[in-house]
This record gives sequence, C-alpha cells and structure tokens, in this order.
Amino acid sequence: MKNKLFMVIATVILSLSYAYAHGDEHSEEKKESIVKGQLIGMTCFVKHNSKGSSHVDCFKECAKKGLPIGILTEDKVIFQISGSGHEDPIKTNKKFLKYAEEKVIAKGETFSSNGVKMIVVKGIKKAK
Repeated sequence: MKNKLFMVIATVILSLSYAYAHGDEHSEEKKESIVKGQLIGMTCFVKHNSKGSSHVDCFKECAKKGLPIGILTEDKVIFQISGSGHEDPIKTNKKFLKYAEEKVIAKGETFSSNGVKMIVVKGIKKAK
C-alpha cells in the first residue's frame, strides 16, 4: 500500500515538474529583427487562403475594423503585427493600409510564444 501511494505521489511530482519546466513554450525573448514578406489580412488568409492584389480592398476593410494583420514570409511563417503595449488595433493597422497585400520589409521587436509569432513594427518599406 505504501509503495503504491509513493508511486502515485512521485508520478504527480514528476508530471508537475515537467509541466513547470516547459512552461508555456515561450521560446524566444523579444529581439530586434527584420521580417520580409507579404502583408496579409490574417483572418481571410487563415480561413480562405485569400491574399494578393485581388484581396487589397478586403484587407483594408478588415484592417480598418481592427482585425489582425501580419507578414507572411517566403518560408510560410506568419508574424502578426501588434501595436506597442495595449495600443488599439485599429490605430495600429491604420499605419499599414498603404502597404496592403504588398511585399514589405519590416524592422521591429519580435516575440514568440506557443507557436505564435508577433512583431511590433518600428519601420516598414516596400520590398523591391
């Protein structure tokens, strides 16, 4: 009986230790990065694979409502664009409307957690 109880307690402790050690898989510290790719409306891209010149008007409509936008890199990684701190997404997105569905080069702080990548853009320009 004592052996069974010991095994149960040991299993629980080991399980909790493993979960604590791996945390939320926050794999990267924030760092300055350059991200190159296509500016996309994330909702339409993820749901319908919509992107490109035929999607510019929809991108703008969604961005003006505060829906998420991001940069799709050539190797199919998406960086969601975030404002600084708790900035209103409508205000953040407004800065990027002129780049809708364009190839861009963005410089800013990148973050990663649980498979989600984000960038707080400090500078952006059209890619050549």
